[in-house]
Amino acid sequence: MYELLIEKWLKRLSLKDINDFANKNGMPLKKGEDKTIYDFIIKYWKEVYKGEANKALLKLKPVVSQSTYNNVLKLYNDFKDKIK
Repeated sequence: MYELLIEKWLKRLSLKDINDFANKNGMPLKKGEDKTIYDFIIKYWKEVYKGEANKALLKLKPVVSQSTYNNVLKLYNDFKDKIK
């Protein structure tokens, strides 16, 4: 059931949403990283959802800046801990 809700939500996800979220969380993105993160989310969300987040996030590391990657990891861990 949750997977269906996530899929529906992802269909409405935009680059503006990604940029707004990044800026709101003090992590402005470098040019083109919004699209890279969008593509990553669309392609790997199920891996993250099913508990393979670290494995999936390693695929993001070579395609974004080190600071963006570190920020993504921090935000992931912060939000993951809030859900528990």
